[in-house]
Amino acid sequence: MNKTFSRYIARSFWGPFGFGLGVFCLLLIFGSLFDKLNFFMKSGAGAGLFARYILYQAPYFIVKMTPMATLLAVLFSLGGLMAKGEWKAGLAGGWRPFDMIKPLLACALLTGLGQLVLQETAAPELYMRSEYLFEGKMRGRDDWQRLVKQDVSFSAGEEVFVTAHLFDGRRRTMEKVIVNIYRKGRLSLELNAAAADWQPGVRRWAFSDGVMIKYDGDLKPATKRFDRYLSAISVRPENLVLEKLVPDGVSTFDVLRRLRRLEAVGAPAAAERTLLWVKIAAPLANPAMALIGAAMVLLMRKNNLYLSFGQAVGFGFFFWAVIIMTQEAGNAELLPPFIAGLGPAALFALLSLWGLRRARAI
Repeated sequence: MNKTFSRYIARSFWGPFGFGLGVFCLLLIFGSLFDKLNFFMKSGAGAGLFARYILYQAPYFIVKMTPMATLLAVLFSLGGLMAKGEWKAGLAGGWRPFDMIKPLLACALLTGLGQLVLQETAAPELYMRSEYLFEGKMRGRDDWQRLVKQDVSFSAGEEVFVTAHLFDGRRRTMEKVIVNIYRKGRLSLELNAAAADWQPGVRRWAFSDGVMIKYDGDLKPATKRFDRYLSAISVRPENLVLEKLVPDGVSTFDVLRRLRRLEAVGAPAAAERTLLWVKIAAPLANPAMALIGAAMVLLMRKNNLYLSFGQAVGFGFFFWAVIIMTQEAGNAELLPPFIAGLGPAALFALLSLWGLRRARAI
């Protein structure tokens, strides 16, 4: 009997969840439609290109809207149990309030797991494709990822430092390049070249029209001109100068790789560290929303479909706004990264537990 009732409660979750996820995703799609359609019309892009843009963004919409759909599902499910008298029947049959919430919490954990899988697999890649269609194809911004840099300096390995007047990450070339190679802290070799380009076949940088200067202790430096020189520098172009960070276009593993590259050159990485914790915490929003929904229903003791939908929309967007604000605080180093990432879910979960305690559900 206990398992049957638990399965019954769990089944009541999935219908409202699917409905809510569909409606909330449509809201985002319509928002994107009104925001971007004008650009598509001015650029002369066809309906097919716009449809591809929306299709590529669909996994991103699902990831963002899953917690709100979870909240709506719990509101509908518990509200339905109360409206039909099944909640009181459960209490009369010896069920404790939180025992009837547990099946919904288990469903929320499953939706969080699904969100995590989508967040780490299809969503980032397809989101980047949508950005390429909008920024690159439609708006004609060839360097929307900011891969072209001027007057940059970076490390290309241990004791190897490069300065370039122009670095083009798209073409994998550099112009007016100076390379300083040290050994045991002393300058050993200097390359001063007009240009450099990445050779994918041998995975090396080749320098053109330059001068090579070798330093050997106190001896006079030896200078030699060259038309073409294949160096031993094997650091890939994408590891030298990072592209623009697109938070929704990277997975957790992408953020970790980016962090390692930033730490290797001693560059600031507050935004990346915050984003890492935000992505780790994102699926936890689902159980937090489930607890919030349970607390809201049990404290109000009355519910209807329109009220539940309004509560889900209002509270869901408020929760989303808090996440954005704490993330910005983490980017600005006003909050530690793990607090900026985990803080919203933890705070709302604690508030919901307090509400459930007031409702005598725990």
